[in-house]
Amino acid sequence: MKSQGREKPEEVVVIGGHLDSWDVGQGAQDDASGAIAAMQAAYLIRKLGLQPRRTIRVVLWTDEEKGVTGGKAYRASIGDQIGNHVAAIEMDGGAERPRGFETPIKEEAPLARLREIARLLDGIKAGEIIPGEGEADTGPLETDGVPVLGLRTVMKHYFDWHHTEADTVDKIKPEEFQLNVAAFAVMAYVLADMPERLR
Repeated sequence: MKSQGREKPEEVVVIGGHLDSWDVGQGAQDDASGAIAAMQAAYLIRKLGLQPRRTIRVVLWTDEEKGVTGGKAYRASIGDQIGNHVAAIEMDGGAERPRGFETPIKEEAPLARLREIARLLDGIKAGEIIPGEGEADTGPLETDGVPVLGLRTVMKHYFDWHHTEADTVDKIKPEEFQLNVAAFAVMAYVLADMPERLR
């Protein structure tokens, strides 16, 4: 699923989550919520009639736990078009209230720009830019220089449910999920629409 860019359609901001298979639970927090939030963020952008300069592409990876083969397959599928990927955002921390975005980016100029974008989310308390690591599925893109971010939540109960029979859809509060969709949509849209690339 993608929303074609109006000026630079060949340049891409990837957003997504992954689909896991477990013999317990439903995988609602890990990571169906991330996959659905990415789709909803793209839908919201389109519903609002917004068309950013660049393309926003939703990717649903798979097999994150046993070799990241989905992330590797996506990287292989784009080949030398990797240079057209301007950012990748993954949600893989459950669907509790969002805090902001974690990133391994260390250079001050792109970090300053991310902080500026994140301030748009202060009203929903999701405006943090958190130093850290990238996500597993976007790792193959990060290795080749694509700026990556992970949507981060408060994770108050995430590890109570993670990989257990308790990881079921009833643990997802609709109002918190909607805040994640909003944060995803804002960050993706601005990265796709700003005149210059993040780096």
